[in-house]
Amino acid sequence: MNTPPSPAPLRRRRQAPQEPASGAAPRRRAQARKPAGEPGRFWQRIPPALRAVILLLLLTAFLTGAVAVTRSYLAAQEERRRLEAEAAERAQHPLYYADLITQYALSQELDPALVSAVILCESSFDPAAESRLGARGLMQLMEDTAAWIAHKLGEDDGSYSFDRLYDPEVNIRFGTWYLGYLSRRFDGDATKIICAYHAGQGNVDSWLSNPLYSHDGVTLDTIPTQDTAAYASRVLRAQAVYQKYYFPQPTPEPSPAL
Repeated sequence: MNTPPSPAPLRRRRQAPQEPASGAAPRRRAQARKPAGEPGRFWQRIPPALRAVILLLLLTAFLTGAVAVTRSYLAAQEERRRLEAEAAERAQHPLYYADLITQYALSQELDPALVSAVILCESSFDPAAESRLGARGLMQLMEDTAAWIAHKLGEDDGSYSFDRLYDPEVNIRFGTWYLGYLSRRFDGDATKIICAYHAGQGNVDSWLSNPLYSHDGVTLDTIPTQDTAAYASRVLRAQAVYQKYYFPQPTPEPSPAL
C-alpha cells in the first residue's frame, strides 16, 4: 500500500520587530531648540553692572508708585474725615430765621454770626422756649428787660405785651437792639457784650473796676463767675462756626499802590 507523500513544511512568516521592553532605553527624541531671542538669554548677555542699574530703576519706580498711591489714599481719608467733621459741626450749629437775623443785626451794626450764636446758646432756635426764671423766646429776654426795650423803641403802648416775645420777629428785633445797645456801651468788645447780655451790664461794670479782673479798667481779663465764663466761651465758639459756614467775613480789598 502506497502512503501519500507528506506535505512540504510551511515557511514561517517573518514577524515585525517588537518594541523594546519597558526597561529598555527609550529612543532619543529630538530636543526642541530655544529660540535665539528668548528673554533669559537676552538678560544673561546684559553686563552685571547694567543689570543692577536696571533693577535699581525698577525698584525705584515701584517704590515711587507705592508712595504716590499711599499718599493719595491718606489724602482721601483725610478729606473724608474733614467732610464728616464739617457735617457734624453744621448739624450742631443750625441756622433758622436767617433773613430776620441778618436784617436786624445789620440795622444795629452787629455781626449776624454773633446774633445767631446767642440764639443757639439761649434757646437752640426754639421760639417757644422759656427758662425757669421766666425768660422767653429765641433770645430769652426777661420781662423787665423786654419792657425796657419796648420803651426805648417807643413800643410800650397798649399793643405791647410780654407774650409778643414768642413771636420770632419781635424777639429777634428786641434782642438785636439790646445787643446793639451793649455793643455801643462796651465799644464793640464781644466778650464784654456777651457777659453783659448774660450777667447784666452792672456786673460787667463792677468786674472792670476790680483790678483782680481787669488790669486797666477797660479789658476784661477774667470772668469771675463760672456760669458766665462758660456761656461766653460757648457763644464765642459758636460765633466762629457761624462765621465760617453762614456769614463769612468779606476779604478786605488791598490798599491801592502808592
